[in-house]
Amino acid sequence: MTDLTLSLCRPYKLKKSAMAVPSFDPTHAVRFDLPHGSVRAGGDSGERVLLVPTSALDDLVLSAPQEAVEALGRALGAAIGRRAASRLDPRSAPIDAFVTQLAGEAAIAGVGALSIERWGRALVVVVEDSPLSSALLAPLVAAAVEAASGKHVACALLSRDERTARVLLGSETGIARAREWIASGIPWGEALVKLHGGGV
Repeated sequence: MTDLTLSLCRPYKLKKSAMAVPSFDPTHAVRFDLPHGSVRAGGDSGERVLLVPTSALDDLVLSAPQEAVEALGRALGAAIGRRAASRLDPRSAPIDAFVTQLAGEAAIAGVGALSIERWGRALVVVVEDSPLSSALLAPLVAAAVEAASGKHVACALLSRDERTARVLLGSETGIARAREWIASGIPWGEALVKLHGGGV
């Protein structure tokens, strides 16, 4: 987890857990039942999943209405979040343990390498090497965090290049402000600094 707090605002202390953060255990996270032609995520009793080429998802994103694309991204993310939540108690788990489990489930789903950056009070999810389009990725990230934490989360795609996407998580009001500032030409880093002054 990258902490950029010191460079953007006055420092504050995060409580560090004295317990070791559990690592992600991928054992039995995906089960292939070849005689029955099925794949399950989350063990034997887990949800049945389908291996889909990303080119098919790209075609869908280009041809489907935006609401349908967002619904697909949210459904994919919610499944990832539910599996992560089943591995720990999200209400009492330290943030590092929460992120570890969420990142592990996202990696198993093929979404990419997920990590978290703190920008003052702003929380930014970084996804590296994702094969998904931005239209799927932002709602996927929000739904994954929402399903894993049990709390409503709004999101905005801050940036996307060939390798890395950054998604801001926060309240509806904070996300609306960030989107407005970014649309007006303010760089996303400056928008995060402004948000820190007014709350996310």
